[in-house]
Amino acid sequence: MVTMTFPRILFLSSPWHGCLMRLLLGGIFAAAGVGKLVDPRAFARIISAYGLLPEELLVPAAIGIPAIELLAGLGLLFNVRGSLTTICGLLACFLFVLGYAIWKNLDVDCGCFSQLEIHARNRLRAAFLRDLGLMAASFYLMAWQRVHNQFVKNMNSTTTKEPSGGCTTQ
Repeated sequence: MVTMTFPRILFLSSPWHGCLMRLLLGGIFAAAGVGKLVDPRAFARIISAYGLLPEELLVPAAIGIPAIELLAGLGLLFNVRGSLTTICGLLACFLFVLGYAIWKNLDVDCGCFSQLEIHARNRLRAAFLRDLGLMAASFYLMAWQRVHNQFVKNMNSTTTKEPSGGCTTQ
């Protein structure tokens, strides 16, 4: 077993850090999903500007992506298994698309929060950096869950074990 230093234990095993990160990340994704679902046509136009999808897939993508964001965000808020993995997958896709747009020097809206940043032209680099930060937060949350689950497992195993032969006193 790897010995962990006190700050690392405090940072990764405190229930408050993980809960706060889970609520923040889930809230961000739920809000982003709702913002795009309010006006799927506007989001379809933003997706079209990237030039990555054929015309037939724009409307399903403009409804499907925000719906997945909303469900994954709500799932993370309520600690539903698989939500964090879904959010990591979405972030990987978003980073790919933003990286493509930066590489191609496209003059498009990010589309990250749709109506909330509709006037934010040329913010692709900022959105890319923001998504990198969200991915880092997701990785932290994965590490926190792993450490927290191991901590709970260890606590349960030490409290349920009794010495063989009953209680001993000296």
